[in-house]
Amino acid sequence: MLIVAGGLVTSRDAGLAVPDWPLAYGELNPPGWWRIENVRTEHLHRIIAFLVASWTAFLLWQVWRHPDTLTRRLGFAAAALVLVQALLGGLRVLHLSLDLAMVHGLVGQMYFASMIAVATVTAPGWSDAREPVAATDRTLAAMLLAAVVAQLGLGIFIRHLGVSVRPLAGSALYYSHVVLAGLVLCLVLELRRRAQALSEEVELPCTRLLVSLMAVQIVLGIGSFIVTESMEYDRQATVLEAWLPTLHVACGAAILGATVVLNLHAARSALGVRPLPATAPERGLAA
Repeated sequence: MLIVAGGLVTSRDAGLAVPDWPLAYGELNPPGWWRIENVRTEHLHRIIAFLVASWTAFLLWQVWRHPDTLTRRLGFAAAALVLVQALLGGLRVLHLSLDLAMVHGLVGQMYFASMIAVATVTAPGWSDAREPVAATDRTLAAMLLAAVVAQLGLGIFIRHLGVSVRPLAGSALYYSHVVLAGLVLCLVLELRRRAQALSEEVELPCTRLLVSLMAVQIVLGIGSFIVTESMEYDRQATVLEAWLPTLHVACGAAILGATVVLNLHAARSALGVRPLPATAPERGLAA
């Protein structure tokens, strides 16, 4: 929800619709904020961000004494990233900085990845013994993660630079984005091909999901190009101009999340994952 809300802020160019921070027009909740589209977009983004930050603080409290070191570290990383993200968002408003807006977008994706990582290592079955993953699969998974992060970075540049990189058909940045998308697709298809050669018990998770997400992402990318290539920046974005690029960003985040899950499972042995001892209730059930 927060990534979608943030994406709409960029698509509608609403980042400075509320000119102060951490308050909004000098108040926590200015009256009538929902009546003006850009103010509604920006303020709702702030409300969701506050809820996410609060839940992250609760998560940190939950993992504070978790027996697994990796889980604790990921929980601390998520808490640190959400604090940095909040500060970047505020400074972007106060300093009217486009550079901070782009960094804010990238850190938001990294925060989302950290939450996906926490969910993965605390999920049932994470500590179950599995067959070792081939070194080539681990390498491909790491290459895919690097390519997805780079692709997200290029996408952030293109979105925030707006009219300065239009028309996209004449932009080297856009063609780099397309070429890198092709590389991501090739890596996903190769990982899926390798997974199909294995039994379901030992194949890396999310390979099927990544193929589906890539198909959706390509369609959303083409749609975003069509509706924004000749977009006029001196008026309010239309529904398609706002939502297609935003959904493209959200699907990119989903691809990042699935890639993080895939990499964590590929690196289980390197992370020293061992089956956790059964708790008292589990030992009783086993008996």
